[in-house]
Amino acid sequence: MGSYPCSVTELRVTVPEETAKRLAREAADRGTFAEDVAAEVLNEHAPSPRQRSLPFIAMFEAPKGALSVAEAERRLEDGEDESFGR
Repeated sequence: MGSYPCSVTELRVTVPEETAKRLAREAADRGTFAEDVAAEVLNEHAPSPRQRSLPFIAMFEAPKGALSVAEAERRLEDGEDESFGR
């Protein structure tokens, strides 16, 4: 299999035979391995980790006494969002 620019974990998946054939054909066209093509597809389509904050918020001056980003996140995570955004 190919080399990766980061640490990797081996993952075994079961796919339909037709999917395996498509991966093999694509890999042959690229001169690589089916596992590399599958890893690329998973990497492109797997959900990204949720960001914990919105970095652009710091660009704006908040009114005195306004809800902080951390407090808004805490309220949303705790289900206290009934009045949020109203």
